[in-house]
Amino acid sequence: MSRLFVLFRRLGRLLRWIRIGMLNLLTLLLIAAIIGAFLAQIKHPRVPANAALLLDPHGPLIYHSSSSWERRLAIHLRGAPASGVLVRHMVEAIDHAAHDPRIRLLALNLSSFGGGSITQLETVARALRRFRASGKPIYAYAPTYPQGAYLLASQADHVYMSSLGQVFVTGFSAHQLYFRHLLDKLGVTFYAFRKGKYKSAVEPMTRTEMSPAAQIENRAWLAVWWNTYANTVASGRGLLSTRIKAYANALPRLLEAAQGDAARLALKQKLITHIGDAQSFQRALATAMKQPVNDLSTIGLHDYLTATHRPSTAKATIAVVPIDGMLLPGGDRTPGTVAAQLTADQLLRLADEANVKAVVLQVNSPGGSVTAAQDIREAILTLRKAGKPVVVSMGTLGASGAYWLSSAADRIYAHPTTLTADIGVFALLPNYSGVLDKLDIGYSGVGTTSNAGTLSPFAPLTTNDKRAMQAVVDHLYGRFVHLVADSRRLSPAQAEQSAQGRAWSGLDAKRLGLVDALGGMPQAIAASARLAQLKSGDYRVDYLATPGTLRPLTMVRQFGLSTLISGLMPVSELPVPAANGLDQVRLLLGQSHPYGLFSYLPVAPLIH
Repeated sequence: MSRLFVLFRRLGRLLRWIRIGMLNLLTLLLIAAIIGAFLAQIKHPRVPANAALLLDPHGPLIYHSSSSWERRLAIHLRGAPASGVLVRHMVEAIDHAAHDPRIRLLALNLSSFGGGSITQLETVARALRRFRASGKPIYAYAPTYPQGAYLLASQADHVYMSSLGQVFVTGFSAHQLYFRHLLDKLGVTFYAFRKGKYKSAVEPMTRTEMSPAAQIENRAWLAVWWNTYANTVASGRGLLSTRIKAYANALPRLLEAAQGDAARLALKQKLITHIGDAQSFQRALATAMKQPVNDLSTIGLHDYLTATHRPSTAKATIAVVPIDGMLLPGGDRTPGTVAAQLTADQLLRLADEANVKAVVLQVNSPGGSVTAAQDIREAILTLRKAGKPVVVSMGTLGASGAYWLSSAADRIYAHPTTLTADIGVFALLPNYSGVLDKLDIGYSGVGTTSNAGTLSPFAPLTTNDKRAMQAVVDHLYGRFVHLVADSRRLSPAQAEQSAQGRAWSGLDAKRLGLVDALGGMPQAIAASARLAQLKSGDYRVDYLATPGTLRPLTMVRQFGLSTLISGLMPVSELPVPAANGLDQVRLLLGQSHPYGLFSYLPVAPLIH
């Protein structure tokens, strides 16, 4: 019996050592894979002679990579395609290639392109026009063209599309869901307190349709977007903008007259130059480059940027800080949001870094919590007190709370199509007492004072509570208008006239004095260098990542989990945060317990 016990004990030890050995082997394999991935990232590709720059964007245009670095590495290790392309990378590559003698032409394959905002698309389109003006041709292809992809394709000399494709240009609209009837049926009431005639963010929970004031506001900036789109397309195709607008207005009738042949219609309308599939596109490139179709000399976006990048040796730095997403208080960041505490801490660290001479805020935010906006604003003022200029570069959105914090900067730049200002405040308080009544659930208790339990979501507000909340909103609105008047050097009357919770296009904001100039990141960086008295070549630009809360070994954990998940579910089906109306409502509701004070513009500006 003792011999059998000894045998089992030895067998147990053997199995334990085998288990430990297998775990160590798996760990070594993971480390080797990670090291291999890093080594692959630092390779230095070469630009071949007589080459085509191949731009094949997967996913939408983005201002910065919002995903964590360990997730990006895990995706790279699995060989999955990127889920977006940086606007500045596209522009940098196109502009450099325009004057690179090794690049003969630009090939734009938009088959997997996910679109972008009108501001992002127009920024890339301008770079494509500069490339074309250099005398080098652009070839574009997609099986079919949604509006976003076509805006880029329209800048090409040669536009290819499948015989079964369509140029789907229909114009822009602003629609969203309204939940008032559903909430009434459920017994849910939302108390909404707002200041500003055009402050419409509360409407999805309080109305059944868009208000007349919101219609006026939305029509104004939609007109700027649509005119910009039509003019950009018309300029690329050598047509009148009225012809592009007429095509969009009459598309159903035109398709019927063309007996459903959308490709022939697009060719007849001179929106494309060739009907052809991907093989036809490849043959056209081969003919233009005088190379075999199966051995084309091409280089992709990432390799081209790596091959042409020349790191600066300058110590003086202009730091670019991203503020991209809804502003939320605290230090917990979720995708698509800005954690105020993390961003404020990042800015305060820059105030203490001797090499950082100026800061550019890359703002692309609809606003959010007023306390979050104020926390970041205070950090901006601290930077300025430390003698470091702060310049704001607004992307698609720089509205509400995002404008609150931007007003603290030395200068504000916006694109003509940027949606900005929206100077207004609102509060949301959910009331579920109707749900309790429907379910025959009671709500009762005692408190130490007459105001204990005030603003409970399970009891209606009293008249005094409603007056108090409106007073708070009125005060914050007055504070907002006062900040704008002081920082923009406007009279209180001028600031009030531009406020009222109305979102303005960058074009109108410049006219009203709400922004300093029209322009993008290059102009903002140049302005920050001038304010810091830095000469060209004496500084480098450092694009900082969104601050996060990573822990050691998180990368290994994420890689293991993502690898397991990818075995069960294709990468393309993995859930990705979307900037749609329901997501925005969810974020608002999540911050409304027991109540939330917001300066926020509910717009989802992606053009597919």
